Amino acid sequence: MIGHKTRWMVMMTVLFCASSAWAVDPAIKCQAEKLRLAAKYVACRLNAEAVAARAFSEPTFDKCASDFLAGWSKAEERALHQGTHCWTTDDAASVKSDLDTDTGGLASWLSGAGK
Repeated sequence: MIGHKTRWMVMMTVLFCASSAWAVDPAIKCQAEKLRLAAKYVACRLNAEAVAARAFSEPTFDKCASDFLAGWSKAEERALHQGTHCWTTDDAASVKSDLDTDTGGLASWLSGAGK
């Protein structure tokens, strides 16, 4: 018959192994963080476009860009600190450029200039 101590140790070993299997690879965390940052950046730019449209002014994206670039850098640094690389690196400028083009195009389309 198994004693209480043995049962406890077996249960703790199983739980420890299971929790290790649930740990997420830092590269996957980096990818998820970059996707979240891209979503926040797009939302920030579109919000700035909306504010500018209501005020009949030009949008300013400085805060959007600085937050995006700082977060992107932190995501890559965090992965390095955890002993791995993000699946993509040093790509903040090209991703930002693509997102700028896409959000600018949408804003232009919605203003009637894209028809």
